[in-house]
Amino acid sequence: MKRKVDFTRKVRYELMLGREATDAIAARPVGFLPAGCLERHGDHLPMGLDIIKAHRACCVAAQALGGVVFPPHYYSGVHAMTEEQIRHFTGDWGNIYTDATAEEHLLDVIRQIRIAGVRALVLYTGHYAVSQGEMVARIGDRFAAEPDFAVIPFSELMILQGDHAGVSETSLLLYLDRPLVDMTRIGEINYRDHGWSDETTPEKASAARGEAEMEQILAHLEKEIAKHLPA
Repeated sequence: MKRKVDFTRKVRYELMLGREATDAIAARPVGFLPAGCLERHGDHLPMGLDIIKAHRACCVAAQALGGVVFPPHYYSGVHAMTEEQIRHFTGDWGNIYTDATAEEHLLDVIRQIRIAGVRALVLYTGHYAVSQGEMVARIGDRFAAEPDFAVIPFSELMILQGDHAGVSETSLLLYLDRPLVDMTRIGEINYRDHGWSDETTPEKASAARGEAEMEQILAHLEKEIAKHLPA
């Protein structure tokens, strides 16, 4: 069954007017913090895909489940790369990671969000690196003993097949922000870069699949939020 989503509900914290923001937190102290990086995803998806889809998904989640969405954090992606990998993926591909500072910066932001009154914060990463998942899990653990505040680490890989710019990620963005996708730019070089198989080829992507994936994300987040803050 398709979930009812109020797409007219204002949920973006930075766009709220003065006391709208503090009133919204007081009414439903749930927050969403999208985290990610700038990274090449074929030639058909934007460099900011990881954080763009995380931000759009958080907005849909807040509109469906309540809460506020804090501004997307583009410089919170890690990849634990060697110097040689950095020269290739940053120098040649233009990817931007912040391995040395991302975790402490996120912790600083989250402490402020807690003071602002949020009691359950979804830390949503759209970046799939193993080191990224480990980082958001560590951040969640840092607050695990707190009686009145919880960080809920989330990666799409927890519930979806996932891929790098393939059918899953492309479908999500087709649903969440179709104008940002240009399927005509997919070429042979992208297959060499990303190693897509017949199963994961982005050419099998659809907005309908993306919507179904978003439904799975909503169901998971609803259960996780309810553990810390009933509806």
